[in-house]
Amino acid sequence: MGNITGDTFCEGLEIGSVAVKWVRRINSQEYYMGMKRHEGNPLEKVQEIIKRYPAKGKVKMVVTGQAVKGLFNLPYRSESECLERALAHFDLKPDILLSLGGEIFSVYTLKDGQIRNIIPSSKCAAGTGEFLVQQLQRMDLTLDRGIQESLKGNPVDLATRCSVYCKSDATHKLNKGECSRADIAKSLIDDLAKKVYKMVAAARWETRSIMIIGGLALNEPFIEQLRRLFKDSELIVREESPCFEAFGASLFADELPQQEAVFYSNISVKEPQAPFSMPPLRQSENLLDYRVEGNYARKVVEGAAYILGVDAGSTTTKAILFNLSRGTVDASCYLRTHGNPITAVNNCLQELVKQVGEKKIHVVQIAVTGSGRGIVSVFFENCPSFNEILSHARAAAEEVPDVDTVFEIGGQDSKFISFLNGIPVDYAMNDGCSAGTGSFLEEAVSVDMGISVEDISKKAESSLQPIAFGERCAAFINTDLRSALQQGALPEDVIAGLVYSIIRNYISRLVGVREVGERLLFQGGVALNKSVALAIAALTRRKVVVPQYPELMGCVGSCLMAQDMINEGELSQKTYNLGELLKGAMEVKGTFKCPACENICEIKKIQVRGKEFPFGGLCSKYEVKPKHSRLKDEGQDLVAVRNQLMFEKYGAETFRHPRGTIGIPLALTTYEFYPFYAKLINELGFNVSLSKASKEGNAKTLGSICYPCEIAHGAVYDLLQQGVDHIFLPHVFEGKNPDHQTHNYICGNAEIIPDLVRTAFNLDSGRLLQLPISFSDEFREASLKQIGKLGEQLCIDKNIAIRAGERAFARYESYKTEFEQFKKENLYKIITEPTIVLAGRPYVICSAEANLALPRKITSRGYNVVTADMLPQVEENGTDRNGVWYFTRQTINAINYAKKTPNVYICLVSCFSCVPDVSMYHTFRSKLAGEVFCYLEFDSHTAHAGFETRVGAFLDIIELKEREMSQKRNFKLEA
Repeated sequence: MGNITGDTFCEGLEIGSVAVKWVRRINSQEYYMGMKRHEGNPLEKVQEIIKRYPAKGKVKMVVTGQAVKGLFNLPYRSESECLERALAHFDLKPDILLSLGGEIFSVYTLKDGQIRNIIPSSKCAAGTGEFLVQQLQRMDLTLDRGIQESLKGNPVDLATRCSVYCKSDATHKLNKGECSRADIAKSLIDDLAKKVYKMVAAARWETRSIMIIGGLALNEPFIEQLRRLFKDSELIVREESPCFEAFGASLFADELPQQEAVFYSNISVKEPQAPFSMPPLRQSENLLDYRVEGNYARKVVEGAAYILGVDAGSTTTKAILFNLSRGTVDASCYLRTHGNPITAVNNCLQELVKQVGEKKIHVVQIAVTGSGRGIVSVFFENCPSFNEILSHARAAAEEVPDVDTVFEIGGQDSKFISFLNGIPVDYAMNDGCSAGTGSFLEEAVSVDMGISVEDISKKAESSLQPIAFGERCAAFINTDLRSALQQGALPEDVIAGLVYSIIRNYISRLVGVREVGERLLFQGGVALNKSVALAIAALTRRKVVVPQYPELMGCVGSCLMAQDMINEGELSQKTYNLGELLKGAMEVKGTFKCPACENICEIKKIQVRGKEFPFGGLCSKYEVKPKHSRLKDEGQDLVAVRNQLMFEKYGAETFRHPRGTIGIPLALTTYEFYPFYAKLINELGFNVSLSKASKEGNAKTLGSICYPCEIAHGAVYDLLQQGVDHIFLPHVFEGKNPDHQTHNYICGNAEIIPDLVRTAFNLDSGRLLQLPISFSDEFREASLKQIGKLGEQLCIDKNIAIRAGERAFARYESYKTEFEQFKKENLYKIITEPTIVLAGRPYVICSAEANLALPRKITSRGYNVVTADMLPQVEENGTDRNGVWYFTRQTINAINYAKKTPNVYICLVSCFSCVPDVSMYHTFRSKLAGEVFCYLEFDSHTAHAGFETRVGAFLDIIELKEREMSQKRNFKLEA
């Protein structure tokens, strides 16, 4: 479009979180509009628009958007006013208006064209258009290309609530060859549409007519998925939808008096407010031992023996040739994974072959680590693979022998490792926030600011006033970043602030109450960025060492661990040819079902260079185990024994002529009190129907709630689909109270779940049986009275119902007695070998739907698994007796027992948003100080990749400790 001349134009300008939107109206029928990403610099984009579409005369302009208020001295209207004005102009009266932008989704409920309520999405990047852009970029796809790819894909399950989990899940599936990039793109778009659908459902408003505005209105596959979800609604998408607020602003501009028209050149910009700042990063130079040498020369030695080390990470893949005699890295390659680890490994091999050239070398072994180590190990014909936490720990101890703390920050994962006498005894990985990883820093500066990764450190170090963004989630920091830039902050101050923010997040979320030692080593790809190391030094006030090649430390550690095994005679040397390895291709030659447990995993038969290998599954059954691993193939799974005793031996009877069927949700307190529930229902003359898993039903919650309560919603949904006559979901206040002194409350959410479910599914009191009940002796009579009332509700004599309750309590006591007897007869045999105690709520650790096959993952490594309620009672101290939570007291008893008992290790299992566990977390940690333990948190989006890494590291550290103890015992015997 060339110069537009004529009378005064009416213009609307909206500055959103990621884009500038502009509408120029020539007359009532003719207008121009456009949308442009501002990359954190909206003033520049506005100037570009003005330059490209100049006006010789004056313009009447109205601006909208929260960010624009602090930029221009122009008439302002709120987004709500602009939306209502635009709707009136087009005579539109939808029930719902969906504003789907880059950073925030909002549901507007309307009546006669007037906004009645605004429901914004949570401040999490996962529920936005920017999340889609970022996830596609990680697969090397632009937004347009990703949209096109999605048309060829099939949906797969992804953890799309959270950026970190989604990255892990997508990478894990791509690494295992379970899907294609097209499948991921399709799933991302479909799941984004499902989020919008759930937001609208939560609004509980009429949906006959729904209008869509915002940038996502241009995403056709997304719109089509919404049409399928809202099959009974009219979906309105107009040409003006992407710039709807700006269009409304242009209509308000038309109403301005002529004297408010201005020339573009006279539009004034407001003075920005100075943000809070942090000390310059360079002030901490004296605390940094930065050993990285840029472009340092490496030399492959003719005739030398090497180990090929590969770190197949989620974001990058690294490969090295490790000189066995000199302990040096003589060749290396560092490339992007782009969701395909095998292709990345092949590219790395090609680069190593170039670096070797014509020299003859001896590759005697291959060692792999990283999130993609499983599939890469198969590619190298089941070569040794090592957990990435231990690989990084081994490399750190070689670099700094007396290291006591390691900060490792990679593109997607961050790790904390603590050492005691040279042995890693504690570790943590990032779980719920991407703000403490390199990918967040890279995406923020490249996507939002258009600055290359290579320029980050130089700009950050030049900052004199780094902006204090704080320790906040990626979505909040992105908002603050854009706001700072919009107010005129210098890019170098913003970048330095982001660098500080990453480390503040890391320290807050990963380190937490853990102690940071005096010898701190910083490694991982992000350590190549000197400014991040300076931020660590500034915030910890510790001397920080960055090794010569921090990005390769995973490779180095895996090579050192393989070398240790060679030296100890546990791994033999072989002969590999790098060129021959390049010729290898992987083919899936079929699948089979693994019958080892109830998961019935599908295992792939992968052929590489004429050899076939099984690959896949939720547990370690088909993983290659180093020779030093436990020789016992399978441990004993007492979680399965507990479930069998509870749900089979003490399960329900089936009557030929029942009064009806009462459904029991297989969730929450059912995993503790099922023998009572089943017996009560049978004694009242009804058959019992247990629910099945329902992911669709899990999503029926009306608000944010913990994962076990989501599962309860899914269970109720399934029972409703089964058509049961009633659903039994009592208000359980207390568990069994053996000491008659301390309360044993179950959980606040578990107690109120009947009310939440009743509201979510609009159930009447006749369908949902939600009597209050307590299993403590003090409230036995009160509970029986409530059971009497339940009988009357079911048209059963009150006294008959009370007697049914008495028999149900007796049945539960019989179950507990037999359970106690089983413990006495079997536990002492089991704990003579290394045993893992799963300490947590039974509706998490015993639930196949919730626990991600955790017991199976452990037993397949040769360890026994028991639950916390199987352990004998340890004498409590005064502090422990003050606890009021039923399952928390079991966990504390398990910790006390494990500390006194050799071979017993604690795996703490919790769920995000669990209030009792959050309140006790620091107590758990302080009690376990100095012990090897694992802490896991679940939710509906927990990704297998990071979960397996944590569990694997826990078991590897136990094995390492056992080996050290065995060597010490042998040394004493020899002495």
